[in-house]
Amino acid sequence: MTASTEKLDDFRQEMFAAIALGELADRELAVVDDEGRAPVIVAMDDERLAVLLRRIEMVGGYANVFVKSAGGVRYLAVLRASGAVDPESATDMTSDAPNPATTVAMFLDYLLLQPNGVRLPNSLDRQTSEPPMVTRPEALGLVGA
Repeated sequence: MTASTEKLDDFRQEMFAAIALGELADRELAVVDDEGRAPVIVAMDDERLAVLLRRIEMVGGYANVFVKSAGGVRYLAVLRASGAVDPESATDMTSDAPNPATTVAMFLDYLLLQPNGVRLPNSLDRQTSEPPMVTRPEALGLVGA
């Protein structure tokens, strides 16, 4: 196991514990898929955005995403555009997608400037029929995460 994989696994365990029994136990996860599940995905801010989008695609395009950085943990709601309240208000990046080498941290910095979120292709390698919507990140005051 690589050091980065180990860091990601440790963070995943921390977040699952926080959601199940800890600081986030009373918080309702904002994103629920078509079958009523609330998929949770974790990422490190130095990972490539393309890797994160692949994870989201693997769980069906809906995800409650927690991103860890040196400054703490941020939460993103990711859903299919068809499930969004007002997908047309989001910045459309489906035809002008970020570079596949973009890190999650760079994307979060950009996302903070987009008050209505963004629409992205599911994959930075190819276009898909239904792009996901991503909301502005929310900083979480988690102790120990």
